[in-house]
Amino acid sequence: MAITTRPIVPEETQLFREAIFAGFGEDPDEEMLSSSWFEDLIPLDRTVAAFDGELIVGTLGAFPFEVTVPGGAGVPMAGTTIVAVAATHRRRGVLTSMMRDHLEDCRRRREPLVGLWASESLIYGRYGFGVATENNAIEIDQTRISIEGEAGSVRRVTTEEAIELFPAIYDLERPRRPGMLSRPELWWKHQFDDPKADRGGFSSLRCVLHETTGVPDGYAIYRQKSNWDSGFPDGKILIREVLAPSATAHTGLWRFLTTIDLFPRVEYWNLPVDDPLTWKVPDHRRIKRKRWDALYLRILDVVQALEVRTYAADGIVRFTVDDPSFPDEGGTFELAVVDGVGSCRRINTATTDFSLGAADLASLYLGGGEALSLARAGRIVGTEEPIVLFGRMLRGDAAPWCEEVF
Repeated sequence: MAITTRPIVPEETQLFREAIFAGFGEDPDEEMLSSSWFEDLIPLDRTVAAFDGELIVGTLGAFPFEVTVPGGAGVPMAGTTIVAVAATHRRRGVLTSMMRDHLEDCRRRREPLVGLWASESLIYGRYGFGVATENNAIEIDQTRISIEGEAGSVRRVTTEEAIELFPAIYDLERPRRPGMLSRPELWWKHQFDDPKADRGGFSSLRCVLHETTGVPDGYAIYRQKSNWDSGFPDGKILIREVLAPSATAHTGLWRFLTTIDLFPRVEYWNLPVDDPLTWKVPDHRRIKRKRWDALYLRILDVVQALEVRTYAADGIVRFTVDDPSFPDEGGTFELAVVDGVGSCRRINTATTDFSLGAADLASLYLGGGEALSLARAGRIVGTEEPIVLFGRMLRGDAAPWCEEVF
C-alpha cells in the first residue's frame, strides 16, 4: 500500500502523539501522555502525518516561531519538530515526503526561514538545512574555580513567580542575540512542565532570580542530584537555562551555581560560544568545553531573508545559490549594503562573484559562520575578495545562539 501524507484531524491527535513516542523509541507514562503541550503549541494544520493505511508511520510538526536575526528583528520561522519515522518504514522515502509537504506549506505561508535541531546531523543537508548556531557544553569542578566580578543578589523563586518574572528578562535579551526564539505565554507555561520521566534521577526544576538594586535582571533554571558513593559529597548541578542580560547578573548567577554546598560538579549543555564565563575564572582549563552544532536553518526566500537583517560592512556582491530541493528558490542574486542596510534582488547574469549551496547560505545567515572557511572547504566557489567581503557583511555583534531545543 502506498504511503500518503497529510495534516491530522482532531480525532487523530492521540494516535499521532503515540506515533511520536514510538518513533523515538520511548514508552510514555500517563503523565507524559496527558500533557497538553502538543495541543497548546502545535496547530493541527502545522502537522504532517505519514499513513500506511490507517497506521501513522511518520510524524512532523512545526511551531510558529519568530527568530532574532542580526539587527534585532524577529523573523517568522517554522520550528520543525517531532520528526520521526517508524522503524518498520525507514529507507522508504517517508521523511522526504513529509519534508516536501512541510516546506511547501511554509512557502505558502511566506515564512522565509525554517529551523530545527537535528537528531542526526547527516539527514538534513539534503533538504537545504545548514548549521546556523553552535553551543558549548561545559563541565565545571566548583572546588577549583572562583567567579570574579561584581554581582547583585540571588533568590529562589517559585514556578509561579518564574512564569511572571522571567519573560520580561528573556525579552530584554532576545533582540540582542541572533538565533533566539519568541516565547508566547503558553510556551512559558510549558517551559516548567516537569514530568518525572524527564528528570533522569535529578530533582524537580529549581528557579532562581538575580536582582541588581532590587531590579530583576537575570535568572537560572536547574536541577540537582546528590551523590555520596565516595563517602564525600559529589553532587551535580544540571543547568537547563541561564539568562543574564547584564554583567552583574551573569557574575551573580554563575557564582551562585558554582558555590552550592554538596554539589561540586556543574554541567550546562548550551552555553553561547562567546559567553564571558571563561574570562571570569583565573584558570580557563578548569571549565571543560565541547562545541556542538545546534540550530539548523533553511532559507526559503533569499531576497526576503537577506533584506530583513542588518549588516556589519557595506558593499556589493553577486552570487548564485544552488537549491536542489526548490530550484525556483535558488538563482542569481545581488546584495547591496549601504550604511548597514541591505537591498537584495534577483539578477540575470552569467558572471557572478561566487556560488554556494542553500545550506551554506543558511549557515552564514545569522552571522556565526565564516565564508572564507567554507570557501577553503570547497563549499563556496569563486573569487576570494568578494567572498571575504560577504563574510564581513554577514558578521554580527554577538555569536548566534538558540536557547531552546524543540
